Amino acid sequence: MCYLKMKSRIACIGSATQDIFVKTPEIHFRKSKTRKGIDLCLKLGKKFDIEEIHFDFGGGALNTSMGFKKMGFDAYTVISLGNDSIAKKIEMLLKIEKINLVEVRSEKETGFSVIFRKPKGDRTIMTYRGANNEWDEKKMQWDKLKKMNWIYLSSFGTNSGFLEKIALFCKKNKIKLVFNPGASQRKIGLEKLKNVVKNCYAIILNKEETCEWTKKNNELDAMRELNEMGTKIVVLTDGRKGSIAFNGKKFFRQKAFDVERKDVTGAGDAFSVGFISALDRKKPIPYALKWGTASACSVITKIGAHNGLLSFEKVEKFVKKCEKK
Repeated sequence: MCYLKMKSRIACIGSATQDIFVKTPEIHFRKSKTRKGIDLCLKLGKKFDIEEIHFDFGGGALNTSMGFKKMGFDAYTVISLGNDSIAKKIEMLLKIEKINLVEVRSEKETGFSVIFRKPKGDRTIMTYRGANNEWDEKKMQWDKLKKMNWIYLSSFGTNSGFLEKIALFCKKNKIKLVFNPGASQRKIGLEKLKNVVKNCYAIILNKEETCEWTKKNNELDAMRELNEMGTKIVVLTDGRKGSIAFNGKKFFRQKAFDVERKDVTGAGDAFSVGFISALDRKKPIPYALKWGTASACSVITKIGAHNGLLSFEKVEKFVKKCEKK
């Protein structure tokens, strides 16, 4: 199917990192005796061999801007970089992918992550945030952002005033704001971010994040609260169980597609890309959930957050293929 429309412009504000994916038979996983979940275990004092290694780039802003570019948007990425070799590599990647860079320079080093892979795609991530936590709002190129149709705001910084300024900027300039808050933003507290939530077109989180942030035990109650605070569409993802969206009137559900999982890194970012891309093309919410699910499921069949990204032509084929199974 061909869409004849002018490219929408989207700016993705958030983090950028170099990622190193590591797989080794020396890593063991076991049920934790001290807390809920699974522990990653390495023998102390031992030097061990790496079985597989993969170098890539990641971070919420970088992942989503690459995804939106693939979906046909005029994509901008707004990131804080250091003055180092990793920053130069990221700049080169964006140039190759023809993504517009709106940078904020930092004295800190560019972000860096080491990702330990385990079977069936699960992983543990160790991250040095560096420049990703060093944002100077005076260096923001606001004039470049005024022409956006969408702003996608993901994990960056802990300045609630800065987040609110971005939200009010979107309201003033009639830009649709999508918020995917990271752990540091959620720690600020929902009350302090009420003016951000109030001005969101959409908020996208996973089940645990949604309940934790709203202090609700029931995910549907959590989604209702965010909607009542002003967000038009609240989306909740729940891994293999699928996803739910709420528009204030109705809950919409979508099952996950059955695919072979190799690496779940970037799945949430890919879901956001698919979901928002469908809405941008005036598709209804159930359709958007299918696109989000297809985008996420495609990414987890590859190693890295970018290798499985879909174009809008391919996302529909992916949906049809999965629904036939």
